[in-house]
Amino acid sequence: MRSAIVCVAGMLAAPAAFAYSDEARLPFAGKPGELPLEVALRFAKNRLGEDGRFEYATLKAIQTSQPEAFDRAGITLIREELMDDSVKGVRQRFELSREENVWTLRAVKEDFSCWRGRKGWGLKPCP
Repeated sequence: MRSAIVCVAGMLAAPAAFAYSDEARLPFAGKPGELPLEVALRFAKNRLGEDGRFEYATLKAIQTSQPEAFDRAGITLIREELMDDSVKGVRQRFELSREENVWTLRAVKEDFSCWRGRKGWGLKPCP
């Protein structure tokens, strides 16, 4: 089984993408004291694996925020080298805001990279 790598870094801008299929679950409130990354991982858990298994070689987590503006954050989860014949990677971008020590997930965007065809990330699923 391939291993997952989780990296937390700062300050990455990403273009807009089409709506995430679980957006009916929004807003998604965190628990008091949870970090933005914890909220995003709990929300995305069903997409990251099941029964302790996952079908990607690499998982990257990137947190972005403005220095000294601790009421908004962005989390990007990137799953790469998927065990899929068309989809190479999936990128989910989460927008969170904080009120009264609770982070709430307000928006989620998702896009894809493909093994063949287009280069880079695209809004439409891979052919």
